[in-house]
Amino acid sequence: MKSGHPPAEDGGETRRTILREAHRLFMELGYRAVSTRQIADACGLTQPALYHHFADKQDLYVAMLRDNLDTIQGGLERIARRDGDIGERLRQVVRYLPATRSDMGQMFHDIEHEVGAEARRALEEAFHRGVVAPIAAIFADGLQRGLLRDPRHSGADPVTAAFLLLSMLRYAPASEDRQTSASDARHAETIVDVLLHGLAVPNSSHGREQHNENWKGVDIHDDVIG
Repeated sequence: MKSGHPPAEDGGETRRTILREAHRLFMELGYRAVSTRQIADACGLTQPALYHHFADKQDLYVAMLRDNLDTIQGGLERIARRDGDIGERLRQVVRYLPATRSDMGQMFHDIEHEVGAEARRALEEAFHRGVVAPIAAIFADGLQRGLLRDPRHSGADPVTAAFLLLSMLRYAPASEDRQTSASDARHAETIVDVLLHGLAVPNSSHGREQHNENWKGVDIHDDVIG
């Protein structure tokens, strides 16, 4: 005799569909502009059916971002575990993240301005765990191997270095020909080379002094998250 309830696997597929459509709409339009009715319509569901899976819009938004960050975390951790030099792994990170670049910009805005304090804390923790920590692990490996300057000698600790990379990714203008793998590779090469070696001519003390002056008093962490 049938219970009248959908099989568990059907419920799981419905939840995945809701998360997928919610991601598309939230990233395209922003948190405030999207209603649960829009998401339900995009999924072919009624609002009560959607609320069977998520308590409200914020609950759905938090679940969607956590799901997205889990996916990003898996990819970044695979890169961090690979053999190879630090520069090559960072280039792989840069090539992996641009597909999510616009999404991350929208995510930062909505986390800061649209969700409640408790949800904001949970999402910031998920961001650190899923994005910052795997990138920081690559820099930590470089420090351990003696390939990067020690933070006590004008270097950066791994977490700060990860935020620097994310800042460059967030604000660096995209090339007009970013549609090819070759242009992606050049873009990644430029970002990583500037991060690891700077813009100054090698052995140029003026370039090093100007760099330190430009960054004096800047809170990198707040700039990326905000």
